[in-house]
Amino acid sequence: MEHQFFIRQQNLKLYRSLVAASEAAAAKADARQEKHLKLLTKEAANEPPPRKN
Repeated sequence: MEHQFFIRQQNLKLYRSLVAASEAAAAKADARQEKHLKLLTKEAANEPPPRKN
């Protein structure tokens, strides 16, 4: 019985660490995407307006 409790505790720790790693990866991806959007916005703002013929 005690062994099952230990296994469950280990599984819970593993699950929590996997969730934390997944959330960290998602946050990192969001930050990267936000950085790219800011760069794209700056680049678009620096482009000259299209000329009319």
